[in-house]
Amino acid sequence: MQNDLPDRGAYSEALYAFREHRLSWVAYLDAVLKGVVGIAISVALMLSPRWITMAPITAQILFYAGIAFALCALGLSIYRLFYIRRVRLYTDQDGVWCYRGILPWRRGIVGTNWRDVRQASYGTGFVRWATKAYPVNVDNRFTDTDPITLAHVHRGHEFVGHVNAWRNRMLRQDGETLR
Repeated sequence: MQNDLPDRGAYSEALYAFREHRLSWVAYLDAVLKGVVGIAISVALMLSPRWITMAPITAQILFYAGIAFALCALGLSIYRLFYIRRVRLYTDQDGVWCYRGILPWRRGIVGTNWRDVRQASYGTGFVRWATKAYPVNVDNRFTDTDPITLAHVHRGHEFVGHVNAWRNRMLRQDGETLR
């Protein structure tokens, strides 16, 4: 994509080039750990008749409940991993957008036009700095109900700087005052 804005020096070109960011490995690790915890709980359900004395019918019900819970936990973990893989946070000449979803009725793009962006922000902390996985929030200046909020965005701090630089540049071009 080509930028049509003035001041296209080497630093400016890198700062204002349109970007696409994905979720970090931390998001995948989070999904896997939640799946492991769910499967561990289901195994505990299946093995509970060995530790506690109970009626045979109760033991059988707990065993089958554990199997059902394990299948659900495994299915949700696989769905979550595929979902994380599909999430894209990107900018183009029109604004900031987030594409996400696997199922046809849940798939889509949400976003904000450049003229409607209030600000972009991210959370800080040692673990976030060490993993380069930041939570990102892009606010709409007209409504508080439709922010783009994503956790564990890879190099999210750079994305936030990029969005705020573009926002300020667009406002200067339009002659608006920065708030």
